Amino acid sequence: MTSTPAEIRAAFLLWMGALAAGCLEVALHDVEPSGLAMRLTIYAIVVAVALRMRAGRNWARLALAIGLGVFGTLSLVIEPITWLLEGHALPDLDLTGVLTATSRTLHVLCVWIAVPLMFTPRANAYFRRRRGERGRDRSHAVAAASTD
Repeated sequence: MTSTPAEIRAAFLLWMGALAAGCLEVALHDVEPSGLAMRLTIYAIVVAVALRMRAGRNWARLALAIGLGVFGTLSLVIEPITWLLEGHALPDLDLTGVLTATSRTLHVLCVWIAVPLMFTPRANAYFRRRRGERGRDRSHAVAAASTD
């Protein structure tokens, strides 16, 4: 069994930090029950995918990098950029706005640090080894089943 490199453990914790920041933002705003249910479902899926990434599943690493690293980041920054383009300024923020901006900033920072950590040389080697181990495990299982 291959041990999980520090970069992958750190990336996993950063994904959990991004989720915590998202939960904080939800708590700061009145969210309709259907919207809350959708967010909680997405958060549960992210936890499941992050756990698979930590276990060495390359598909999960790619899903996090593309799904959240690209599209998730866009969803977090479009609203504040639009707000600023409408002529607002940071001094216009009330306490909830400041806390939301802080939460989003932490969220984006967690994502932007987690994504490159998942693609360091040690992380890449980990995902290759895990793929090889799964292939050997399947080969042994097929061989054992054919001898029964």
